[in-house]
Amino acid sequence: MKLKFSQLAKAVLCTAAMAVSALGSMTISASAADNINVDIVCKNDTTTVSNAEWSIYKVGERKEADFALTGEFSDYPIDMSDFTDASKMQAVADTLDNYAKTDGITPVSTGKTDANGEVKLSADSVGLYLVSGKSFENTTAKFTPSPSLIEIDKDIVAEGQITVYTKFTYEEIPAGDSDYGVRKSWIVPDGQEKLIPDNIKVEIYRDGKLFDTVTLDADNNWEYFWKDNSAAEWSVKEIDIPANYTVVTKSNDKLFLIENTYKSDSSSNTDSSSSTPDSSSSGSDSSSSTPDNIPQTGSLNWPVPVLIGGGVILIAAGWRVSKKEK
Repeated sequence: MKLKFSQLAKAVLCTAAMAVSALGSMTISASAADNINVDIVCKNDTTTVSNAEWSIYKVGERKEADFALTGEFSDYPIDMSDFTDASKMQAVADTLDNYAKTDGITPVSTGKTDANGEVKLSADSVGLYLVSGKSFENTTAKFTPSPSLIEIDKDIVAEGQITVYTKFTYEEIPAGDSDYGVRKSWIVPDGQEKLIPDNIKVEIYRDGKLFDTVTLDADNNWEYFWKDNSAAEWSVKEIDIPANYTVVTKSNDKLFLIENTYKSDSSSNTDSSSSTPDSSSSGSDSSSSTPDNIPQTGSLNWPVPVLIGGGVILIAAGWRVSKKEK
């Protein structure tokens, strides 16, 4: 009888070890199941663009009928409350793309298109994603991509794939330098012009690096113009955004419009009283995007300590019995 008990203890330990191994495999499978292929197509009826770099960023999560910004994008004062208007949705995509580039945010996935104008990227969870391209030039033309927003929902996760057909221009490079400009627009309630600050500061970036910082105010009609490299990729960013304002940045590659809208409701989905975040100190919300935090994955691990604990108890009991027998 004592021998049987000792054998039982060994059997339980072996079972526990097998369970740990199996559960480890199940955890890996659960994580891998949430890898979604994002197929980027960069071509139209006349042009197929190869070697174009595209990236995707997770920018938000659905909150009932609306979206809320998340991760490194969570502190930007952008109104995400209504995407029924396609032009507003594009303006939000342009603004998020501008922040991603000026602040050097790390994408979820990135890659370059092949000879067929296609590249396969990947996402890891449900949410709102920004699809962002990087402009470039060759000997004859300049490629300028248009950013877009896509939602990856549970159905897409189950299917494991989504295809995105991008918008872009591919135009002949003008000789010499080009004229550029940035203008500030304020949207405030009628008769409330006192809500507009005396001035703002705007950073101008060339190919992702700070090129200049300018002050816009009523004296210069809230606008600034400059002339420089036609082939460069330009972006702008307002710094120290005033309290209770949301921001939208629009661009046609040469002219930039920074539009600030006053929001009297302090309970909006973003805290617009905070200034634009510094990319060196911002961090992602790991609880919202990493597949290791998916509930199904976590729930698979609970039997491990129980099985191991049971095995240890039985081994200890068997050791005592064996000692008495000797």
